[in-house]
Amino acid sequence: MSLRGFLAIVALTDALAWGAWGFLLNVTNPDSGLAIIALFYASLLLALIGLFAVIGFAVRVFILKHDELVYIYVNRTFRQAMLLSLLGVISLALNHAGWLRWWVVILVIALLGVWEHFFLTGEEV
Repeated sequence: MSLRGFLAIVALTDALAWGAWGFLLNVTNPDSGLAIIALFYASLLLALIGLFAVIGFAVRVFILKHDELVYIYVNRTFRQAMLLSLLGVISLALNHAGWLRWWVVILVIALLGVWEHFFLTGEEV
């Protein structure tokens, strides 16, 4: 699969995820139950992963212009997009539950940082 085709598929699935999130936001009632809230957070997570992945890939390839292989960009970009999206969705979920505090956010950032460090030390480049 070419890079252009891959990015087109990612953009299409991201648009579908944003559409699902917007549909849930406009049509459902937040008091409908746990399933609606879980779908809301899952669709938002997928939409944010796609958005951050496309933006991160564009920044890495077109602005920074390193001399690495493209699949390395894709791998790193998706992993970091997933971490950033998880930070946002976890923060929203904690706020929804009433547990959002500055020290909890720092703890979540530290845990995600340890996760990223684990992957960076295991990468063979």
